[in-house]
Amino acid sequence: MKALIVDKAKVRSNLQVIQTAAGDAQIYAVLKINAYGLGLKPMAELCREAGIRRFAVTEPEDAVRLRDWGFQEEEILILRSTACEEDIRAILKAGATATVGSYDAALALNGIAESEGVVCDVHIKVDTGMGRYGFVPGEIDRILSVYRYLGNLNVTGTYTHYANAFRSKKKTQAQYDLFLSVVDKIRAAGFEPGMLHASNSEAFFGCKMPNLDAVRIGSALGGRLISKGDFGLQRTGRLQSEIVEVRWLPKGSTIGYGSAYTTRHPTRIAVIPVGSGDGYQVEKIRVNTRLIDYLRAMGSVVKAFFRGKRYYVSVGGKRAPVLGHVGVSHTVIDVTDLECGPGTKVFLDAAPMFVPPNIPRQYIDG
Repeated sequence: MKALIVDKAKVRSNLQVIQTAAGDAQIYAVLKINAYGLGLKPMAELCREAGIRRFAVTEPEDAVRLRDWGFQEEEILILRSTACEEDIRAILKAGATATVGSYDAALALNGIAESEGVVCDVHIKVDTGMGRYGFVPGEIDRILSVYRYLGNLNVTGTYTHYANAFRSKKKTQAQYDLFLSVVDKIRAAGFEPGMLHASNSEAFFGCKMPNLDAVRIGSALGGRLISKGDFGLQRTGRLQSEIVEVRWLPKGSTIGYGSAYTTRHPTRIAVIPVGSGDGYQVEKIRVNTRLIDYLRAMGSVVKAFFRGKRYYVSVGGKRAPVLGHVGVSHTVIDVTDLECGPGTKVFLDAAPMFVPPNIPRQYIDG
């Protein structure tokens, strides 16, 4: 049986590291995409246990679920701007804080809030280079119109999102400076921007950007960052499966698509019913956002193959090398020197956010 094993003790340790580094800044625990694959409800419970009372999600329905599960006192920030009626009604139902990233979205939200006789807390999103949601800096008049004319919206925060925190401190600093210039204009017009936040996990740990009033931490909850360095975080979330087949292959046998590996001597192999379709070995390729990055990543894989670099899984606490390419649903390993057989448990490192939701999450405590 496949499962994603999540160690709650490691999550608690990561939360302590994050809280210490945040200092006086508030923390938004970003629980989007099922808490980066670790499980929305269990991760929300761990965050609440640690004293974190601010959550952030992408989907309004996640906010509704959190409320239904008993998270009644926490602030829940919706991270995407929307003018869709269904989304807006879900936001209002959950009593969540909406993101307003355009005047059209603000008008739609204000209209429905007015019809329901409520005032909705909102955070203004400023697009400083991400290019998805947000008022561009030249739209300061539209931002100010939210304050002036939309009485059913209550601005409680203003934020932006860094596009290059895992790659470029210079570009990230430029976004930060641009964001603060917009904030200054809001204040100069006599309005309060509310809570200011910009740093995500990569900016918080990798770039060491200023925290402002709050930080948004998501991937670091599970100890997984693109930025390299010792940040005191512990990775959690590993795939558990079992060996389903063991057999001997003679010298000269090929393994996997493209005959990627040829045995140099008689080899005892084991087959694991886990592959890229289960999230194994896809992390490095999928985090790259530009074609050139993708090609470089693929080049690294090719170079690693020709240089003899191997990937390993854990069988009975011992490392077993992967042979050939990882398939969509199967992986072959070398168990020549290991005692194992069908049913022996195997553990594989995989980024939880890439592990499909049909694979159950199992929670351990240390």
